[in-house]
Amino acid sequence: MSFLMLALALGVFALPLLKGVTAQSGRIQPSGFDGVSVVVGFGITSLVAAATSPLMGFAFILAVLLHEISAALACRFVGHEVARVRLVPLPYFAAPRSDQRFNTALEESYVALYAPALSIVPMVLCFALFHTFAASAPAAANVFRATAIMLGAFNFIMLLPFLPFGGGHVVRAISEAFWPRMGTLITVFMTAAFFSAALKDGSIAMLVLTGAGLQSLLHKRRDKIQMLTPNQALLVMAAYAFILCTHFTGGWWLLNSLM
Repeated sequence: MSFLMLALALGVFALPLLKGVTAQSGRIQPSGFDGVSVVVGFGITSLVAAATSPLMGFAFILAVLLHEISAALACRFVGHEVARVRLVPLPYFAAPRSDQRFNTALEESYVALYAPALSIVPMVLCFALFHTFAASAPAAANVFRATAIMLGAFNFIMLLPFLPFGGGHVVRAISEAFWPRMGTLITVFMTAAFFSAALKDGSIAMLVLTGAGLQSLLHKRRDKIQMLTPNQALLVMAAYAFILCTHFTGGWWLLNSLM
């Protein structure tokens, strides 16, 4: 019960992250909720469920929707007039989350980190509910456990240093502040590491991540925007490392089984 109390307290402390969501003009609109996107989304969810379990497939849907809604809120917070919640946020398939460009790398990093940071709250709460109901209601406890693990694993993948993942945007912003080529080298290193793991263990998941790294190297350079100052870069780096490690810990069971 003490774990649940701490999780609820974390939720209360996180409430300021949602403050002012209705105070600004503009709107959040759904995008891609049509027949083609539903079929593609169903196919991806089926693959996730086949690789894990049907319960994990359901949790995957929740993780994607929570990430998209939170990222859209972040776009609104930085002043974008229209932000989209996309059913299938795949590169070259879905409409962009926002039609406006970021004015600063700090805004770009904020939007990239906001959704994973906000997801920490439901992840911890689901783990707490799992421990609370493990003995009295094991079926419900398993639902909470699967949701927590999927939230951790999904957001960890979204924070990998590959474009167009949020982690790719953050690493690029940090590298521009210190050493512009650092982001590319990190991407190459991670891609090579995933490819080596795929060859060694015959892991399909590692091969998929290798493909994500390769396509990341093909992204065009963005327009010049205001870079992070050294102090901002250190702050963003610390936040990125903390959120990445938190989700890695939460999703470890699934990440370990897939890798």
